Amino acid sequence: MLDHVPEPANPAPYAYWCERSTYASEDRDEPDCFARYSAATPELAIQRIRDEAKVLLAGLPEAERPALGWAEGVGRVRALGALHAGRTCGFSLRHGDGWSEWVVRPVPRDSADPAGATDPSFAEAAPCGVCALCAQGR
Repeated sequence: MLDHVPEPANPAPYAYWCERSTYASEDRDEPDCFARYSAATPELAIQRIRDEAKVLLAGLPEAERPALGWAEGVGRVRALGALHAGRTCGFSLRHGDGWSEWVVRPVPRDSADPAGATDPSFAEAAPCGVCALCAQGR
C-alpha cells in the first residue's frame, strides 16, 4: 500500500468533508470526541480513516482486533468509487467498549464556504481526553 498518495494532475471538483464521532461506551447518546477535517482527495480521506482506526485498535489485544476490510479491502474500493462519484460514505468501528463512526461527504470546491472548511488544510479537533486519538494528538 502507498504511504503517500500523490496529488492528482487534475484536481477533483470536490473537497472531502470528514467527521469522526467517538463514543467511550454504547450507553452514550452524545460522542465523547468529535472531530472535523477536510481532505483534498477521496484517497487521502480514506487513508486518514484507516490510520485513525489502527490507532483506536492498537490498545486492544490482538485477538480482539477486528479486520479492517472496510478500510483496506473491497469496502475501500467501493468507498473510493462512491466519493469519486460525489456520494457520501460512512464507516463504523467497535473498539473495546467504545465505537467510532466516520462520515465523508464530497463538497463542491466552488461552493460558498466562508469558514474555509473545505480548504485542504482545514482541521478542527478539540482533544476530548478520552479516546486514543486525542491521547496521541491526532
